[in-house]
Amino acid sequence: MHLDLRRAWQGGAWRIALIGATLGAAQTLCFWESIKTLETSIAVLLFYTYPAVTLALDRVFFKQPIRPLAVLCIGVILAGAGLITGPGLHGGTIDVRGLAWALPAPLIYSLYLAINTRLLQRHPPLVGAFGLFAGMAVTFGLAAAFAGLDVPAGSTGWMLVMFIALGPGALTMTLFSYSVPRLGASSFAILANVELVTVVLLGVLVLGEAFTLGSAIGGALIVAGILTHALSREAPSESTPSPASLRSAPSPAVQERGLGGGFS
Repeated sequence: MHLDLRRAWQGGAWRIALIGATLGAAQTLCFWESIKTLETSIAVLLFYTYPAVTLALDRVFFKQPIRPLAVLCIGVILAGAGLITGPGLHGGTIDVRGLAWALPAPLIYSLYLAINTRLLQRHPPLVGAFGLFAGMAVTFGLAAAFAGLDVPAGSTGWMLVMFIALGPGALTMTLFSYSVPRLGASSFAILANVELVTVVLLGVLVLGEAFTLGSAIGGALIVAGILTHALSREAPSESTPSPASLRSAPSPAVQERGLGGGFS
């Protein structure tokens, strides 16, 4: 597949790079700075309020109708996230500096999702992924030039960095660029919470972490919320559509914007 990045840039892909350089870099910076002085479980739990924030943004700014079932699913998912991260919470005061970094993260990420939902509809996923990656690279490159950068000490460290960037990192960004404009911001925010379940499973299977009853119930709640939301999005049809109509049909996000369809 041939990608004409110059034409894509002239066609508006520079806006995707701009979002990556601003909101994309900002939400990443906020989260990682927060866990320097804030308990990781608190930072994770605060960040995973972003589905609720995304739902509110869609309603307030983009006038999307919100179904009560979507709100219920988010509540169930948040309860599951609380059970998973709860064991990591300890007594004591909450560091104000860490909290100041953590609180903006879900709002910034929700804006990042909402804007990318509209921008990424106009370009192939690889163009979108390249734009977001390039924008973040510019921001963090400038930050490293002024603030310094800790680099790997040996070749093994560099190989791991390159593998993460060009393997899982590139794949994740490409899948993000493909799925967000098709699902819409709120649906993506809800479905993406499967990440918490994946983290628990990898911790148990790879790192040998204990599998607790709270983790099991929390994971089950998250999966239940995700599946309920996913199944509720399948509206029954009067007749089976033809293959031609399926090919020509716009994505759910386009239908929601242009036709005022319901958003679950």
